[in-house]
Parts: sequence; structure tokens; C-alpha cells
Amino acid sequence: MAEHPNIFLKKTFVAITGASRGLGRSIALQFGAKFPNNSVMVLMDVLPLDSVKSELLSGSRNMDVLVRHFDQGNLEDKYYFKGIFTKLLQEYNFSQNNFEQYMIVHNCATLCDVSKKSLELSDSTSVRKYFDINLTGMILLNSSFFQTFSDSTKSRVIVNMTSAVTSTPMASVHLYCAAKAARDIYMRVLAVEEPSLRILTFAPGISDTDMTKQAEQLCFNKTNVDMIKKTRANGKMTLPDTPVGKLVQILEENKFENAVYVESDDISETINRYM
Repeated sequence: MAEHPNIFLKKTFVAITGASRGLGRSIALQFGAKFPNNSVMVLMDVLPLDSVKSELLSGSRNMDVLVRHFDQGNLEDKYYFKGIFTKLLQEYNFSQNNFEQYMIVHNCATLCDVSKKSLELSDSTSVRKYFDINLTGMILLNSSFFQTFSDSTKSRVIVNMTSAVTSTPMASVHLYCAAKAARDIYMRVLAVEEPSLRILTFAPGISDTDMTKQAEQLCFNKTNVDMIKKTRANGKMTLPDTPVGKLVQILEENKFENAVYVESDDISETINRYM
């Protein structure tokens, strides 16, 4: 396998979706502390991002932080994804040539309706909207990003935030499992088609986020709820900073096989123990 340098050594244009809280917020803050001066970070979310931007700018590094209100499920406007990053470059007087590396982190995700079983999913609008946000919108944003940053002679990186449930089925998280699995195989195909891209699919495990709390409160499957509660009780449920720290380490070492699936811990074993 070819040698790859530490990803955080290059002056980078990096976009992070779902950056307002939880894992996305931690990714923004930890990545922001690593990239060289004059890198640019674009924070993207439907929720307010001012506090994350302020915390990033309070650090010692000289980094431009841009905020973009972004609805990944907006497929009604056929022009919504077109030229997002080209327009940002123009608006802030940046050029692709200003950067040594381009990176996008696909973190944006929502939890499906965990109160229903698979055979109770009968509303086509809600099912389609779920995949709009969690799959289709990600694909369209990814295409838009690399249409802007198309120079294959430079380092181009994708981090796809995923989950162990892509290979381990869990009752009640049907659509979440399906969307994550689809994203993962999309990334593997992309790696075959575009070998110049550096792609990491990373599963952070069970972290204490709003999504985990939502699953614990609403999930119809008692086994899943018990797993979450026991993981928290035995101290194995981490705060987002812990798995993101592992992600940073993996990107620094940069030895992963392209489009490989990497877990931050033994989450697959934990899930299988309770299933």
C-alpha cells in the first residue's frame, strides 16, 4: 500500500456537515486545532452554528471559518446543491489554488422513526424524506464538492461517518441501517471509480449524543434500549470527543486502506452481545 502523509499537514479547504452539535461539533473543533494556518473550514447545518464558529476562532490558529445554513434534504429545489462551494469561494475571494488539499466530512444524519417496526413503514412521504436527508442529499453534496474541487493532482479526502449497523441488523433502526449501508457501498464504488480520492468510512460507536438519547427514549425494541442503558452504566458510552480523537489519530497516521470501514472501538461485539 502506498505511503500517505499526515492529512493535517496540508493547507486545506474542509467542509463538515451536521457541525452544530455532537460528533460534528467535536470534529470541527478537533480538526480546527490540527490544520495549518490559512486553512478554511465550512460549517454546514440546519441548526445555528455561531457557537461552534466562535469557539473555533477563539483558538490560536489563523483559520477562516465560514458558516452555511444547509438542509441536506432539500431536493425540491433542483439547483440547491449546484455550485455551493464554487459560490462560497467566489463570495470570500478564495481560489482552489489557495489550498493544497480539499476535504469533505459527511456527518449529517438523522434517526429514523424507531417507534415503528419495518412492516409498519407505510407512509411513502416520510420514507422518501428520510432517504433524501441521509442518502440522496449526501450524494448530491459530494458531487457538488468534487465538481468544484476537481484537481486530482491534489490531495482530496472524504470522511464518511457511518455505524456498525451497516453490517449488524438492529430491530427498529431499519431506515438508519439501510441508509448507512447504502452510503458505505457508494463510497466503495467511488473509490474504484476515482482512485485519486482518499476515503475513510468511520464508525464512532455509541456516543452520548442527542441521537442516542432519542433512540433510548423512543425505540420500541427493549433490547436496544437495554443495550444503550447498560453501555452508559458500565462506562463504555463515550462523549463525542473520544471517538473523534481516534478519527484524528487515524487521519494523522493515514495508513488505512481506501474506503475501508474502521470502528473506533468494539461496538460490533457490543451489539452482537445484545442481539
